[in-house]
Amino acid sequence: MKHIKTTRDDRRIYKLQAEIIKALANPIRLEILHLISGREVSFSELLSSLRISKTNLSQQLAVLRRSRIVTDRREGVYAFYRLTYPEIETACQSVQKVLTKHLRETGRQAEVLLRRVV
Repeated sequence: MKHIKTTRDDRRIYKLQAEIIKALANPIRLEILHLISGREVSFSELLSSLRISKTNLSQQLAVLRRSRIVTDRREGVYAFYRLTYPEIETACQSVQKVLTKHLRETGRQAEVLLRRVV
């Protein structure tokens, strides 16, 4: 069996990937990404759609900006947000597909177990 060696550069990449994934690991932040996917959205529109406090929204957007997942544009007193890279949307869609497959499989397993019990 071939031994695969991880380099220092590989570990740096894994650390950066983990930081992005950590920033995505929040339901509110995922909802924000869904709302801004493919378009630019104002802070007030996000606030209206999410129905969370201004403070909470600001904190969530700050995490996404620090991770460079989201960028903002200012126009006077207004702020607009968009995905920095469209690939983030693709990554989120991939996770949703995996989740869908997982839920289907779990559902099938539950059905089999229920048939055995009933």
